[in-house]
Amino acid sequence: MPPILPASRLKRIAEATCDHVEKWKEGVVLESDSGKAISFLLCGVAADRWKLAYALRAQANRLFTAQHLRSAISRYYYAMYHSMRACVFVHHEGDDHQKHSELPKHIPPAFDPLGTDWQTKLKDARLLRNRVDYEAYPKSEKAWKTDAEGIRLDAKLLLSVSRTYLISKGCTL
Repeated sequence: MPPILPASRLKRIAEATCDHVEKWKEGVVLESDSGKAISFLLCGVAADRWKLAYALRAQANRLFTAQHLRSAISRYYYAMYHSMRACVFVHHEGDDHQKHSELPKHIPPAFDPLGTDWQTKLKDARLLRNRVDYEAYPKSEKAWKTDAEGIRLDAKLLLSVSRTYLISKGCTL
């Protein structure tokens, strides 16, 4: 005979909305179909998102080398965004904070042991990406060189720190 749940747990079931019950059922099916716990599936999704970030950084590096600096800056930003999104997803166990302006506000507290201000770096990278994607000036690619070099270094560091963080949370990359 299965163990009886405590009254507090039974009360939660008794007061559940139809939507909650449907979501619980879906969770059971996801675990049953995959043979994996939800926490393992979350790590898998985060790992795939980090791999997307890594691919975007590789693309940005090729653009940087070819002196397509506006496009490189944009790709570096998205590499940073997706690597942090993976970490925030694992920490909060959901994708509630994926908005570009919100994501930096939800960085896990112990994300970077070196204490880098990733909130500011992500915000600044997003603003830079907006400039290169939407502003016509400066026209010269060379005018973006310093910005491209800076975001290139930030993206490289963030992918390294985010990889370490995800591995520490049990994700396989």
